[in-house]
Parts: sequence; C-alpha cells; structure tokens
Amino acid sequence: MSAFASWIYSLYSNACGDEQDRERGKAVEPAILKFRKMAQSSVDDGYLRSIGSEWRLVHNGLHLPAQDGVPWFSINHLRVNGEALRASPDLIYRHPGLNEVMIVEIKHSFMQIPSNLWPNLWGQLWCYSQLDIACNANRVTVIGEVWGEREHWYGWGRHRDIENCLHLRASERRDPRVPAYDRFFRTLFEIYCGHNGIL
Repeated sequence: MSAFASWIYSLYSNACGDEQDRERGKAVEPAILKFRKMAQSSVDDGYLRSIGSEWRLVHNGLHLPAQDGVPWFSINHLRVNGEALRASPDLIYRHPGLNEVMIVEIKHSFMQIPSNLWPNLWGQLWCYSQLDIACNANRVTVIGEVWGEREHWYGWGRHRDIENCLHLRASERRDPRVPAYDRFFRTLFEIYCGHNGIL
C-alpha cells in the first residue's frame, strides 16, 4: 500500500523524505491520538457514546506503544504481482444505522501543504475506500489530516523552557466515489500494476 503512495509521490515531486522523517511520524502517532481524544471534537468511542452518537471506531491502525504490529486488511480486487494489496488505515469509523463509513489517514509533516493536500495521500485513501467495509457501505468519506509540531515557550525569567506542541495543520475530506476521483486513482493504480503495459 505504501509503495503505491510512494510511487504517486515520485510522479510529481523529486523531494524525498528520509527514514528519520517516517520514523518520527510513527513515533508521534500515540501523541496525535491522545490529542484527538482530548480535543473538544474528539471522536473516540467514549465521546461518541456520551453524545448519543451511533458512530463507532471500528479500526485503529496507528502505531501505538506495546503493540507488536498494526492490524491490516487484504483488498482482494486490488492486486500487485498477483498479491492482494494489504492496507491499514489509521482510523475507520462506521455508523451502522446509516451504513456509512469514514476513513481517516493521519500524516505528520513539516512540509508546505498544498490547498488540496498531496496526491499520494488521496491515492492512499482511494485504496482504503476499496476495503470491503467501505465497498459495502451506503456512503464513504475519506479524510486526510496533516499534523505538525511547533515550539511553545513556558515558564518565566531564567526558568523558561521550550517544548514541541502538536497541532492540526490541515484537514480535508472527499467522497472517493465521485467518478473523477475514482477514475483518476483507478487508472493510476492500473498503470502502477503494469496493467496498461507501461511498467
């Protein structure tokens, strides 16, 4: 799954994040989840139940402490070299009464953010929208969140100190079933897999 997103990124950018950037992104995932839970608009199950919402968190693919690995799904109809694509979205929410699904992908980045976020993020979310839970839903929404850190000074006089504070830099949502969105990333995936004889 990440190889496809990386391939899309290589089509439009020659900038390359290094392994340290990727590891930092994974390392801050628990803090991002904690921050989301503390926020007024938190959407963890406890908060959802407290407001009487039927939405439920049904999958958490974030890298959390004391976790051997993240759970993943196979997408049997998306195949690379005969193998089903494996995917683990960061968060999946489901409303059973409406049979609706929201899929959230969280990125941590210091890069400049385009107004529409990055194509590789939307490609990754397109793949997630092909999961059975999404394909069987009446409606699917995919959400890209970009988080960052900024320095925050606290204390007084000589006892001032600094810490890095997480903040949500951008959040965008899309309907992956819009024909132009689906057609664009489906075509890219076919090219990536070599179905069009290009690779």
